[in-house]
Amino acid sequence: MTTRTAVIASIVLMAAPLWLGAARRTSILETKHNLSSSGKGEIKALSETRVCIFCHSSHNTSAEGPLWNHETTAPGKFKMYERSTMEAKPEQPNGATKLCLSCHDGTIAVGAVLGHGGPIAMKSTGASGEIPAGKKSSLGTDLSGTHPVSFKYGQDLAVGKTNLRWPPVDPEGDVKLDADGYVQCTICHDPHGSRSDKYPFWQKSTFGQVCQVCHAY
Repeated sequence: MTTRTAVIASIVLMAAPLWLGAARRTSILETKHNLSSSGKGEIKALSETRVCIFCHSSHNTSAEGPLWNHETTAPGKFKMYERSTMEAKPEQPNGATKLCLSCHDGTIAVGAVLGHGGPIAMKSTGASGEIPAGKKSSLGTDLSGTHPVSFKYGQDLAVGKTNLRWPPVDPEGDVKLDADGYVQCTICHDPHGSRSDKYPFWQKSTFGQVCQVCHAY
């Protein structure tokens, strides 16, 4: 073996654990967020073949999110997480959380897109085109039992707490606060895919890897 070959082999061997440890992120085509007629889930379009249009469009979009193409949920109707020991005060859903709830609060039709000339006809939805009540993906408007969202997570909140980390620590940058420093659904979930075989749309391959970015045990 030449010196050059030996060096290359050593680099490959050293890097292999990193490659093996980083689980592949699934494509949105393989997830239940593929709501097109080719989708894998029960809820999907009767005939619409485009995948991204259910959330995004290049024209006639809303300013609620990046090229956002879906009717958004109304504010003020949600019961948010609240505990006497919690210093942070979750606001009514905002940012990415509000966008997620545009389908997942169970009050808006999944096919209620903008700039399409009308809602997209779907199958396996409720009478008004919504995610049916009783499905795990229908969260409703009572969010008091979920992880708190739409609250600002800052140094003043975390420093001095033995069970919280500041700043959040994720070298890969998968789990992060939004641009305004808020915890949103997207801190734990990636709507475009998942690195976990067990948890839907999970940012890491295991549950604990996500939690430990902000929480210390």
